[in-house]
Amino acid sequence: MKVYALQLDIVWQDREANYQKVRELIRATDIMADSLIVLPEMFDLGFSMDTSITAQGESLPSDSFVKELAAETGACVLAGIVSDMQEGQPANEAIAISPAGDELVRYRKMHPFTLSGEETKYATGKEHQIFKWADISIAPFICYDLRFPEIFRPAAQEGAEFIVVIANWPEKRSEHWVRLLQARAIENQAYVLGVNRCGSDPTLAYEGRSVLFDPHGNCIFEMDGTEQIQSAEIDLQTVTNWRDEFPALKDI
Repeated sequence: MKVYALQLDIVWQDREANYQKVRELIRATDIMADSLIVLPEMFDLGFSMDTSITAQGESLPSDSFVKELAAETGACVLAGIVSDMQEGQPANEAIAISPAGDELVRYRKMHPFTLSGEETKYATGKEHQIFKWADISIAPFICYDLRFPEIFRPAAQEGAEFIVVIANWPEKRSEHWVRLLQARAIENQAYVLGVNRCGSDPTLAYEGRSVLFDPHGNCIFEMDGTEQIQSAEIDLQTVTNWRDEFPALKDI
């Protein structure tokens, strides 16, 4: 399966501007049918705690945009959005939409970032999610989740072969970002892709460094701090062979 990681310089709290940025990057790329496109956490607005802006409302414009993008490209699109208000709070989520418009997953961030007060603004997820695309089992996670390896283990034990972490991870901790992603790949014997934003928002700078590791922890690509798309092949046989040769997951 071909995966396309889209590292975006997110325009602060401007949905239409970010939709346009995504479309321009996609138009400049030859997207293979039945591939997977991955956008960062809160790709449409940035990591804002202003839920009066981030909560989508009943029309769900960002859900609709992701659905349109999947249909136009013939690819599955995994993207970070904020839900509408549910029981007084929205949720920081990762959704995946197929080219046919089917919702394949809706994962809610399990570890809100308490330093920003995210836990007071957004509802907390309770469990991991796995979806299938191109015969590969994929588990999405969001940003601060990455610091909690215990939530990744159950996904790997349930068969996740490809772990995707979408983020707004700041520059001052970017080395943590890369090394933790590498660790998740090694310990779970899975491909691990981290898709971060770049640029800046009103309070933080972002170095990008979106990165893909194979199940051995080898780096397949690592981006710099510029807006771009990188692609690579996810080879299911690489996961299967390594887990058969070195069955560490069975010893948990």
